[in-house]
Amino acid sequence: MSPLSPLHPDLCPPVVRLLLLAVLALLVLCILLLWRVREVERVSAELQGLTRLRDQLQGRFPEALVAGVFSFLADRHGDVRGSTIVNPGDDLARDHRLAALDLEDAVLVIADRAGARLPGPRDLDQLAEQVHTVEDLLRFLDPFFRGATQPT
Repeated sequence: MSPLSPLHPDLCPPVVRLLLLAVLALLVLCILLLWRVREVERVSAELQGLTRLRDQLQGRFPEALVAGVFSFLADRHGDVRGSTIVNPGDDLARDHRLAALDLEDAVLVIADRAGARLPGPRDLDQLAEQVHTVEDLLRFLDPFFRGATQPT
């Protein structure tokens, strides 16, 4: 340590060094607490959005399906603050930028994440005709979450 350093033993008594370390530790603790509060706020907002969608659907679809669709759409929006609002009538192409192959990928990812049966090629061929809104997507995926076969 250079003799001109403010932390040199001759220029800085041990009490001052301890005080500086305590202030530094307190600063790090405050930063960690601030990060944790923001994370809790994000999770809370996301749960509010999911609860809102769930309430609008009035229990017509399995919980895992609704949560999977909401989570996928929120992630797709790059939602970092939990502010995504998903309504059953949202147009997937316009409101969530899901069309054609993106929609097929979405269906496969949502089903896979939830451990549901994956739709087959025939089911995916019908996807573009049957699915235009969030509720259509839920209706399309519902049989795969319940273990039934998709009606053709």
